[in-house]
Amino acid sequence: MSRSPEVRLAEVDEPMLEQLLALATCYATADEVTPPLGNATGWTTERIEWFRAYHRAAYSGLDGPAREKSWAVLCDGSPAGSIRLKRAAEGVAETGIWLGRGFRGHGVGAAALDLVLAEARRAGLEQVIAQTTAGNIGAQRLLAAAGAQLTYDDGGAVRAAVVL
Repeated sequence: MSRSPEVRLAEVDEPMLEQLLALATCYATADEVTPPLGNATGWTTERIEWFRAYHRAAYSGLDGPAREKSWAVLCDGSPAGSIRLKRAAEGVAETGIWLGRGFRGHGVGAAALDLVLAEARRAGLEQVIAQTTAGNIGAQRLLAAAGAQLTYDDGGAVRAAVVL
């Protein structure tokens, strides 16, 4: 990827959901994509079912029961990962992103974050927040480049806030 890739967001429907799952299980760790579930590590049946249920719940969007919307991140037309917005408070939504390993470090995440911030503005949101860890320097750089104010706590958590 020597040129700037074409990045866009796409609706997640059942076919796209299965493409994202295939990408995640081959090119991302379960810990990068899902919360810890049970005692086992890796892509367990429980984590795969969580992944499907999570994206299906987000089909109805920010104003639906889950108050969340997820999109597939497409890079040059191919699924590269997923990004989301979830209503956190009045005028505020949380975002999170994961990308398959081959798409990291090429500007895909920055372009996807810019696109989801534009979606947040269209939805009338005033602020987008995110959380990462002190060790995730890539995420911190991505958030700071998007204009986020970063705050650090003693437990290793880094919180970011972008005022729209």
